[in-house]
Amino acid sequence: MHSVEIVLSRHHHCRIQRDTTASRSSSKPVQARNASEERENVSDIFLGPLPLQVLTNGNTSPSRRSRPFPSPGSPIRSTHSIPTHHNQCLQAQKGAILAALRKPSSSSTNEQAQEDTSANAEALRQLRDLLVGTLDRGEGNSCLLVGPRGSGKSQIVEEALSSFIQPPIVIRLSGHVQHNDRLAMREIARQIAKQTGRTVSTDGDSDEAQEDNPFLDEASHSLPPPSHLPTLISALPTFSRPTVVILDAFDVFALHGRQALLYCLLDTAQSCRATKDTKGIVVIGTTSRVDTINLLEKRVKSRFSGRTLRTAAPHNPQDWLAIARRVLSTPARIKDEDWARAWSSAVDQFLADRVVVSLLKETFGLTRDVRKLCQILTDLTLSFSSAKPFPTIELLVSAISGQRAPHPFPILSSLSYPCMCLLVAAVHTGTAGHDSMTFEMLHESFRLQLRTSLSAPVQVGGGGIGMAFEQLITTRVFAPVAAVSGNTQREFQKYKCMAERDDIKKAIEASGQTNLRKWFNKAQ
Repeated sequence: MHSVEIVLSRHHHCRIQRDTTASRSSSKPVQARNASEERENVSDIFLGPLPLQVLTNGNTSPSRRSRPFPSPGSPIRSTHSIPTHHNQCLQAQKGAILAALRKPSSSSTNEQAQEDTSANAEALRQLRDLLVGTLDRGEGNSCLLVGPRGSGKSQIVEEALSSFIQPPIVIRLSGHVQHNDRLAMREIARQIAKQTGRTVSTDGDSDEAQEDNPFLDEASHSLPPPSHLPTLISALPTFSRPTVVILDAFDVFALHGRQALLYCLLDTAQSCRATKDTKGIVVIGTTSRVDTINLLEKRVKSRFSGRTLRTAAPHNPQDWLAIARRVLSTPARIKDEDWARAWSSAVDQFLADRVVVSLLKETFGLTRDVRKLCQILTDLTLSFSSAKPFPTIELLVSAISGQRAPHPFPILSSLSYPCMCLLVAAVHTGTAGHDSMTFEMLHESFRLQLRTSLSAPVQVGGGGIGMAFEQLITTRVFAPVAAVSGNTQREFQKYKCMAERDDIKKAIEASGQTNLRKWFNKAQ
């Protein structure tokens, strides 16, 4: 006889006795059924991701000693430490996942993209066709990628460029960094000199301020002044390779004075012809504003080709689950069958858990940005260690909580009953179309509810509605709309509820008050 003790945190404690001297004459189906029932009984104990340790008394059996990993169905698999010689496999697996997170929704591995049914796959196909005309035939083109943040606009551009064997000259500009045309010109000249090894020649001399400035190095003197913007841009198609200009935050460039940079780029792309002396130029803009074209001046808009490619974020949580499965299932570079089998089983069991699916769906409801999912998976991957080598609910909760802001009002569920009544009245006031409310408005809504339901007292435990209103103001749940005036009575001053509707709903459900829940559900 020897025992296996599972020590849980605080009140969770159990001990499993297993007889190793059982008779060998019992049939194998009976043993298998007993083993599965034992796992189910132990699994019922773990209601959540609890920290646990495994203490063994006595010698282990040879079969358990020779097994490199615990069985996938074991409840203590998620926190079982791996052997020392598999630490290298764990580090290789983490590196493979982090590398896959750079391109989480690559269309080459997406089944929907292979069937050309998604918006991103269609945008990628059209962008490739556009680049073929510039890189292969030396044409001048321009297009604009429009889509919400995190929908894969920059990734589509990079993937389209990587599909060509001969790399072009790529100039990347950002409207958040290059705030004016002078900074954009300096960045263009710097990237050209870095990729081609030549300096763009301009007519005239540099500004006198640059010549007399002793703090400028020799490389800075070669940068053209702002007056030479047309000369700099017109020289782009004359290089030995085609030029691709990527303008991130295209709408910010449209806010520059006179839009000189956009005018020169689009005019050069429009006037570029496929000849022996030119290699072609294409201007690609990315933005999340759908009205970006309306921001362009008439002379700039007339030189834009009008091609608009649209991208879309994932439409349902199943897309997030597919991305998470594809990223976590990335094979490691080290080939080890035992590790690959154990990791695949751990990932399947992790993503099949209803708690994991619920957490990902809740995060998807807050934001559809794939980059947020990548940040969560990055934190989850970095938390893997020899003690916790597999993904667990506990690690996922920690990763998600690290990406969320703290709750602004954690005291909602502990408020008194009159405070809850005022919060429900504030929800009804907002549903009625009022952006702000006064104490009299809330009190009137409460009295109407009191007439229909006599089980909602005005005063509970010595605290009245007026005191509850003062408490909500003190805790800043109710914030004044304007500065408090001494001429206006307190009950007629306007306030705004800073708590969200969903937070109020969760607080009411946690309080267990049926009348409040029914009253809250009427605010539709």
